[in-house]
Amino acid sequence: MNSNLILFNQKQLCTGAMVLSLLLPLSVSAAQAGKTIMSRGEVVATDTATEALRNLKRRSPIYDVDIVNTGAAGQAQLRMQDGALIALKAQTQLKIDEYQIGSADGGSVVMELISGGLRTITGEIKGDKGNYKLKTPVGSIGIRGTHYEVEWKDNELFLAVWDGTIELDMSNATGGGEGPVLLGKGGDFSFAKVSQSGAVTSLLKPPSQLSSISSTVSQSAQSTETDEETVAISNTDVNTTTQTTLPFLAGNVSQIVRDVSQNEFINEQELDSLGVKPLSELISERSGSSAYSVLDRIDATSSLGAVSAIDMQMTVNFDRGTVEQGALTFQDSGGEWFAAFNGLINQEGMTLGVNFASHGQNLATGTIQSQFTNGLDRLTGSFNLQEVENPSVVAQGAFILSQP
Repeated sequence: MNSNLILFNQKQLCTGAMVLSLLLPLSVSAAQAGKTIMSRGEVVATDTATEALRNLKRRSPIYDVDIVNTGAAGQAQLRMQDGALIALKAQTQLKIDEYQIGSADGGSVVMELISGGLRTITGEIKGDKGNYKLKTPVGSIGIRGTHYEVEWKDNELFLAVWDGTIELDMSNATGGGEGPVLLGKGGDFSFAKVSQSGAVTSLLKPPSQLSSISSTVSQSAQSTETDEETVAISNTDVNTTTQTTLPFLAGNVSQIVRDVSQNEFINEQELDSLGVKPLSELISERSGSSAYSVLDRIDATSSLGAVSAIDMQMTVNFDRGTVEQGALTFQDSGGEWFAAFNGLINQEGMTLGVNFASHGQNLATGTIQSQFTNGLDRLTGSFNLQEVENPSVVAQGAFILSQP
């Protein structure tokens, strides 16, 4: 055979291999775990198998072999394959070991927070079968459908649960010590810090050490294109002149939420709605009546002191486009507050009006606002009530209401 031909074929093979290596910078076995929906500052993914680096911008894919790193001024928001939303704080390293959906056991998640912090609302993978694990320097976190925040800072782990339950298991990381610790629903506390040795300190309010997450999107994350993946975020201040700031909802429900830790973060309603169909389409597809009567969260205050025996429910008729009946009751030292209301639903949500309200033996008036979140599965809203003859007697609050 002609030696020049052999040499030419060898060059072709070498050139082809070089091109292929450029086209396939990731591990052959890598599977997409999610994608970047917002990026600010320095945000880089490192392939743990090949050590290849990729700058992450809006719509950049995330794989199950990646360590996602944010710089000193970097932040990122990720949408995972199961619809979960993860917001990464500055100077964070998150390793994604496994992110699978669609399997017989409902999928599985294994991630590791190496440094820094994150805040997340989980998606389809709820962890009820022990199939969700976030490893940290002091133990692993399991979840049961939740909205939580975690940060490793100054050799301590800080935890905050805004909705649902997390379970911190330190048996492997600390060599025994305390058993699993429940935070949130089903636990005694929703906030805690954990030392490097595994000692747990329960807290009555969110840890002040939690770093803020800015809601400002960098120019690098912007795009002239629009699609349903884009989250609209602003820095609107909460109106505290007419509303009481509450742990999980403050001000008008259309405003950005600032929780008691004063962290800026994605509006919880925005997080719930991301990754689902537009509200107008969901409403048009729904038929029949749905009762919303389970109070997932409610926080109420009264000018007369402590509030108790809170109950709320409303029925939505999707065929007629109406809120047929709704009722809110609770007690304070002046007697029972009662409000009956109804309203209309439309492509933007719902409009409610109070038909009758009272406090003890006195007539009252007020407003109730609500909107759909998490698709159509939950209603999030607020209320303001006051006596007609004595307007200084007031009650107000916020709620998250779901179906049985």
